[in-house]
Amino acid sequence: MHQLGHYRAYYPCRCRSVNLKNAVAFDIHYVPFSMAIHIPDIPEDAPLDADQRVWLQGWLAEAIKAAEAESVTGGKPRVVLMFGSESGNAQALSEGFAERLRESGWQADAVDMGDSEKVDLTKEHLLLVLTSTWGEGDPPENAVDFWTAFSQDNYPKLDGLKYSVLALGDTNYADFCEMGRKFDGRLEQLGAERFAPRVDCDVDYEDSAEEWFEVVVSQLDQIDFSDITVTLPTGSEFSKVEEKPAADLPYSRKNPFRSKLLKNIYLNKKGSLKDTRHLELSLAGSDLSYEVGDVLGLFPKNDPELVDEMLFIMPFNTKISVVAHNGEKMHLRDALIELYDIRTIAKSTMKKWAALCHHPWLKAVIDDSDEVNKIIDGREIIDLLYDFPADFKNAQDFVAVLRKLNPRLYSIASSINAHPEEVHLTIAKVEYNTHGRHRKGVASTFACDRLETGKRVGIFLQGAKHFKLPEDTTRDVIMVGPGTGIAPFRAFLEERKVSQATGRNWLFFGNPHEATDYFYEEEFEHLQVEGVLNRLDLAWSRDQAQKVYVQNKMDDAAEELWKWVEGGSHLYVCGDATYMAGDVDKALHNAIEKFGGLSEIEAADYVAQMKTDKRYQRDVY
Repeated sequence: MHQLGHYRAYYPCRCRSVNLKNAVAFDIHYVPFSMAIHIPDIPEDAPLDADQRVWLQGWLAEAIKAAEAESVTGGKPRVVLMFGSESGNAQALSEGFAERLRESGWQADAVDMGDSEKVDLTKEHLLLVLTSTWGEGDPPENAVDFWTAFSQDNYPKLDGLKYSVLALGDTNYADFCEMGRKFDGRLEQLGAERFAPRVDCDVDYEDSAEEWFEVVVSQLDQIDFSDITVTLPTGSEFSKVEEKPAADLPYSRKNPFRSKLLKNIYLNKKGSLKDTRHLELSLAGSDLSYEVGDVLGLFPKNDPELVDEMLFIMPFNTKISVVAHNGEKMHLRDALIELYDIRTIAKSTMKKWAALCHHPWLKAVIDDSDEVNKIIDGREIIDLLYDFPADFKNAQDFVAVLRKLNPRLYSIASSINAHPEEVHLTIAKVEYNTHGRHRKGVASTFACDRLETGKRVGIFLQGAKHFKLPEDTTRDVIMVGPGTGIAPFRAFLEERKVSQATGRNWLFFGNPHEATDYFYEEEFEHLQVEGVLNRLDLAWSRDQAQKVYVQNKMDDAAEELWKWVEGGSHLYVCGDATYMAGDVDKALHNAIEKFGGLSEIEAADYVAQMKTDKRYQRDVY
């Protein structure tokens, strides 16, 4: 029997002799591992007498019971892949690995930690945890509630569980892969058995993740499952879906869609110190769709002028081809523009560089983490070429020390229902000076300056389950999004208008100056006139002597804010995680304490419940 099948079987109308002319056809669907199997009803018009009908119904029950028993004894147990993901990398890996496990006969399910209530780990046997780390060793947004519960003293023991952990991080941060280490240690503390060692991945995570998965699969195949009875509840949400042929697979990170740039519009007015653009990209011909709150991945290219400067000072012949990390042979210049990260210096990069460099001071400090951090801070690969020339024998040696050029993720600034076959972005161009050089953000300057209207760029869409409008369109919505944090809320408002949501909408927006930095001003004014945007609070931080930010506006409106929150509204925050998000959170707590009459502890519990109920969601970076 196959692991999952759809069969059309023909059952005879005579009990002991086959009469194909009068055969009755039935569709049988069965699912492995004791999931509920439906015994098909015999059609009322089937040419059967009462005795034949009873016999056939019994025969079907026995046949399906036998098939179910075979699938349990001959199949493989379920593997749960739980992911904690902020940017979507852990999610993409989990879903990809789950698919590959299913192809190998396992029942495998990728589960968002934000949906952890769907899984009872005390009844599971195999768990893979894939998680990133956020902030200073904190869980990603979708994993906060799960980790809070998981780390409590009263969490049940997991003695029957076998597990392994894949941690995603960045070696440039002190708390590298901290959440992976925390999950690994907590699972062991709860009595679970580690069947494959944890792997900690740097920014270039693909190869390390693949190696971890290969070890996981090899270890899974060696585990004795003879004493495991695997059952899934009736109506399980983790049923296998029919896979599409490869040709029909949607565009993705591994297979980006080549989208045409339709518009590139300045959002800042003349005189602004900022340069922010509204970009409109075509999805025509892609069959791609998205929901408001989702994100778009964009594959940038490096600045050709920077690449040419690097080539000029390299100590080898640069007019040759290299075999790039994707296996493609291409000219070195093209590879550096399209495929390699020539900006970011990771600690792993410094280790490789020092091994090829004869600079005595660099060799002396390469194991001193603090000194290495000082070198990395604010510098790029070109700085290493100038300051610490390395003995690269050829171009292939050089690209071997570089990391992949990864896509950048942007909050989507449009509703596809308002703009069919289009996706919009709000991108601020990044430029600054460090160590005597003018620096340019890779993706932002590519998208704003070098991606010409009518040209195409590789993109993919990525869901964000932790940042969604309420399904109940009568609910009020409060949105806090200064600067480019306004992007998803432009989309929210468009969607609320198209869906004719009856709930009220309140927006907090801020930027330095009203005259030059009021993004989407005309659109918001129209939405106010139309009654879609019921309240708009604006914070212009540099238009007066005392700086005013969105959190200050929340403080000013604290009493009304509490009334909305207590009335069941959903609160959303998007933008800077370092300062703004924390200040906004504090303003929320203060409003609840002051006008809700709650203590500090009670207010904290109230906010925690808002998060549990998905009434307080954040997309911060």
